[in-house]
Amino acid sequence: MLNAIRQTKELSHESAIQMCLAAIAHANTLSANIGVVILTPAGVELAAVRMNNAPLHSLGIARKKAYTSASFKVSSLSWQEKLKHKPNTMNALLKEDNFTYLGGGLPIIVDDEILGAIGVSGATEQQDIECAEHAIEKLLSSLSPSK
Repeated sequence: MLNAIRQTKELSHESAIQMCLAAIAHANTLSANIGVVILTPAGVELAAVRMNNAPLHSLGIARKKAYTSASFKVSSLSWQEKLKHKPNTMNALLKEDNFTYLGGGLPIIVDDEILGAIGVSGATEQQDIECAEHAIEKLLSSLSPSK
């Protein structure tokens, strides 16, 4: 018999908010202004915050980064290498509303299961990635038992 029901897990909205705050705290150490979006594995928005001086496009781009990562379960940046020698595929994917190969989108994976994705935009590509990584590290450390 086919499995008719599939159980999935996703981040809580409380965790999503804390991740946004962690990414922003790291951006402050870089003197950067960012937008942060956290999505469920199905691409539903859990939290989004734009720092006051972040570019107006930052939330929209952050959402694309997170959506790309949630959809493919890899970093948005990984698509730069995957598409480097495939211009037709790149052109086709770039026509999709929620796809980008810009760095700053990461899947949020706990115990080999994707619980969501984070997208950060507004600083340099490397700073966006650092802010997203910092937020994930904060989440993972909050899940680990205290020593």
